Amino acid sequence: SAQLLSLLLPLVESFARARPPNVLILLADDLGVGDLEAYSASALVPTPAISALSAAGVRFTDAHAHPICSPSRYSLLSGNYVFRGRRLSSSWGLSGGSQLLPGQRTIAESFRAAGYATLLLGKAGIGGEVAALPDELRRSTEDDRVDWLLRRGRRLADGPAQWGFDESLSMVSGIQSPPYAWFNGSVASLPRGSRCWGTATHATRTGDWVSGKFAGTGLRHRRYTPCGAGDGHDGAADWEGHMADAHVAQAALGFFDRRRRARGPQPPFFALVATAAVHAPFTPPDRFRDADIRTWVATSEVAAPRRLHVPHSSMVAELDAVVGALMAALRSAGELNETIVVFASDNGGLSCATKQHGSWRPSPETPAPPFEDVSPERSGLQSPLCGANSSAHLRGHKGDLYEGGHRVPLLVAWPAGGVPAGGECGDLVGLTDLYATLLDLAGLAPPAPGQAADSVSFKRRLLRPRDGHPARSDLLVPSPPSWALRWSRWKLISLAHGSQRATELFDLEADPGETTNLLPPHNVSGQPPRASGEAASRHEATAARMAQRADQILGRGVSWAR
Repeated sequence: SAQLLSLLLPLVESFARARPPNVLILLADDLGVGDLEAYSASALVPTPAISALSAAGVRFTDAHAHPICSPSRYSLLSGNYVFRGRRLSSSWGLSGGSQLLPGQRTIAESFRAAGYATLLLGKAGIGGEVAALPDELRRSTEDDRVDWLLRRGRRLADGPAQWGFDESLSMVSGIQSPPYAWFNGSVASLPRGSRCWGTATHATRTGDWVSGKFAGTGLRHRRYTPCGAGDGHDGAADWEGHMADAHVAQAALGFFDRRRRARGPQPPFFALVATAAVHAPFTPPDRFRDADIRTWVATSEVAAPRRLHVPHSSMVAELDAVVGALMAALRSAGELNETIVVFASDNGGLSCATKQHGSWRPSPETPAPPFEDVSPERSGLQSPLCGANSSAHLRGHKGDLYEGGHRVPLLVAWPAGGVPAGGECGDLVGLTDLYATLLDLAGLAPPAPGQAADSVSFKRRLLRPRDGHPARSDLLVPSPPSWALRWSRWKLISLAHGSQRATELFDLEADPGETTNLLPPHNVSGQPPRASGEAASRHEATAARMAQRADQILGRGVSWAR
């Protein structure tokens, strides 16, 4: 009963404080709610490991990130909205430092100060800096800095080692951008040296391309372009982008195994495991730990239907396999019950057209695939390479301020700590809130004053999803120079168009697909707003109050948001 639970909860929390739990955050890349069986009945790829994690804990149905990856990663690490960092819209690559400002304490630093061992595996994605970079290169191009890093410097000055991680095996910008190399702590791992990969790269035995520069629709008619004699190096000579998550999983399993074999008690750990899946280019291996993960679809031609490999869907399967392997390893090591496990994505899912990036092997002999560059919501057509709608019933995709761009899967499991198995919570929460929540769950001190300014602990609702009130009443989704604000059933979007702004108000309770803008001049279909008179006045008053609240949150960043 609820009364019995309220009596037992202090005992459970006391036990958790006596034995600090491990913390494992599994952060997927570009995964939408429509990609997972735990969130969508229309999901096409079986994801049994993620579904099992959902059944073991609480599934959040109104969780949010920023609309793209780098700001979300900064917010997770810092507990701040992105505009509180070095740049208003976040940092990327190796151009002048990470998004973290001096003095901003990461969640990893807070756990390390409490005696935790800290680990980062996979994509960092918040920028960085090259160590000992010559002055003349500080004003040069990103390509020149990467070339110098790989050929001469080989060290980072602003990376995971400076962000509070004792150990790390990381990629600066994931599989999609140079440098195509792994970094052990601050040091580049280049056992065979470095090379230039060009605008695409070699074909593996499985016929996949494994790295390469790409941008938007530029892929549509692109062919393989080899490096010229004067081109700089952009990656390790032994780089294999299609094996990125296999390396991440192996590093995590090795970490768990070392703890199991160590003599004497081990400190609790805080680990952030950030997969390449399911970011473009979609280059999954054929197999993961001896299991075939390839996903196929039959085309609709009546006379001669074809069987096509769907790389994006295969990466969803690979992601689930990684989650399953890590859960099995924790269970085998006897640490699963002692570990808070968080699963989330860094932004919303991908559009149909984006899912085709990297789904073929570019080479001088191979023509581009038959792109079907259409948006399902515009035409009703769907390429067989698209799989399920990654946004499910939501409007928009990655990069958008509509719900499909920033509403993300979020699962939290820790049965030994009182997190109810099979729970569901519809509270408004953000990845920004994980900083305060995880410290709270672990029985540690809250963030210091001035730190994690936008992080709110939802521990109470996590342990008792149906008791009391949500931890927060509103949530900002900044995408400078635009933004969205969620408040109760309402959502206000302020979109920048040059020097002008367009404002949209949606009632998500009545209109979860965001089809009808309740403010002038029109809704999505181009028709006049349905409300008039008193209702229109109420909507405008609601929008005005929400805009005022956004101004309060934005603070020093408000100049770009008006």
